[in-house]
Amino acid sequence: MRNTLLPELSAVWTEGDARQVLDEWRQSGQTIAAFARDRGVSAPRLYWWRRRLPKARAVAPVLSLVPAKIVARTDTASIVIRLPSGIAIEMAHASPSMVAAIVSELEVAS
Repeated sequence: MRNTLLPELSAVWTEGDARQVLDEWRQSGQTIAAFARDRGVSAPRLYWWRRRLPKARAVAPVLSLVPAKIVARTDTASIVIRLPSGIAIEMAHASPSMVAAIVSELEVAS
C-alpha cells in the first residue's frame, strides 16, 4: 500500500524527506523491511538515512526571565539567578555585563 505522501522511490531525497519517512516508519511500529515493502520504498535507503540522521532533536527547556524590581541604582548590585532545576546563583556584586554574560552562557547550555 504505497503512501503518496512519501517521496518517490527514484527521487533524490532531501534531509526533510528522509526525516518524514523515518518518522512515519517509527510511528508504524513495523520493522524497516516490512515498512519498506508495504510502502514501496527501498529498505537500504531507509537504513542509510537512519544511520545519518539523529533519531530526534532534543527539546531544550525554555529559559525565561521573570519580572524584577530595581530598588536601588548602582553600578553593581547583589543578584540571585534561580534556575528551573532549583539551583540558585548568588553574586554580591554583579555588573550588568556580568549578568548578561551569565544569561548568555545559560542560553547556550540549554
